[in-house]
Amino acid sequence: MSKKTWEMGSEFMENSSREGKNEYAMLLNFPKRYVLSGRTGLHLIAGEIKEKYGVSSILMPAYCCSSMVEPFVKYGFEIFFYDSMNLSESNILQKADVVLIMDYFGFLSESTVAFADRCKRLGKTVIVDATQTVLSHSDTYSVADYVVASFRKWFDCLCAVVYSRDGFITPEYQREKEDYILKWRIAAKEKENYIIHGIGEKSRILANFSDANRMLGEDFIGYKSCASEISKWENLGSAFVKQIRRRNAQLLIDEVKEISKQYGVTLLFNQMGNEDCPLFIPILIDDKKRDKVRVEMIRENIYCPVHWPINKNYPYQQMSYHDKELSLICDQRYGEEDIEHEIEVLRKAISG
Repeated sequence: MSKKTWEMGSEFMENSSREGKNEYAMLLNFPKRYVLSGRTGLHLIAGEIKEKYGVSSILMPAYCCSSMVEPFVKYGFEIFFYDSMNLSESNILQKADVVLIMDYFGFLSESTVAFADRCKRLGKTVIVDATQTVLSHSDTYSVADYVVASFRKWFDCLCAVVYSRDGFITPEYQREKEDYILKWRIAAKEKENYIIHGIGEKSRILANFSDANRMLGEDFIGYKSCASEISKWENLGSAFVKQIRRRNAQLLIDEVKEISKQYGVTLLFNQMGNEDCPLFIPILIDDKKRDKVRVEMIRENIYCPVHWPINKNYPYQQMSYHDKELSLICDQRYGEEDIEHEIEVLRKAISG
């Protein structure tokens, strides 16, 4: 916490990780394409599936971001939802030809692997969204017909990848979304100057990030990733990132276990497996206190996201997690002192 202008969370600044060997650069030995974003990748997959198989119904996890649903809406898919935290429901797989599967927050689940196997045995087309587990080797990947992963939640990399078991039949994208990438990179550099050197205005940085994200939301279809962003992913020092995230995550898990004895807080995952690399540490806060706790932490410049904000266009988002979940920050930007401060602020916010 020795930086001149300290904050925790929110968008990544430039140079938010280390270069090195990325042992996860090739998740599968399938044909792959790099694209602009996760939404771009899902839209590519939706088009491939319609073209190859002529099907247009998909079963998606009820606990997911609305941006994952949007590409299938655009292709006219009939969308059904399943409780991804209760994969034993017997009749859910009768509803659709395609199933999208995911693990959460970097924690691998044996039940997800079993569910993927079950989908495959029943002849479903299986999509695995690996965005939240991209720094782990999951057994679900090898079962999938398609795997998509976006990297921008892990470090400053505006890139995603799509793997296809049988290759691609649609033409490869030729366009790059240069205006979005330039705007986001300007904001990321400004944030680096602000955090490290205390130079610049926070309001300008936030406005530039907001403009960049609006550009992506308005136009994400049909773009490839640019070479410099692909290089960032392929040369990520994955061992360093994983080591720091696991260390920070374990500190948070241990402390939240203690906090939970006094207050209405529950860890969504209370231990890490050997292969897990946490994206965040998600907690559930009871008694409608989540938003109050989050505001208190923001006052201390700790910007914990929620997964996910409710989108009223999609009635599936009525699961209890949506209004209780808070994601504690554990990424490679932060040292042990930062994590201890985050815990201290959380404890004060919950007890207040």
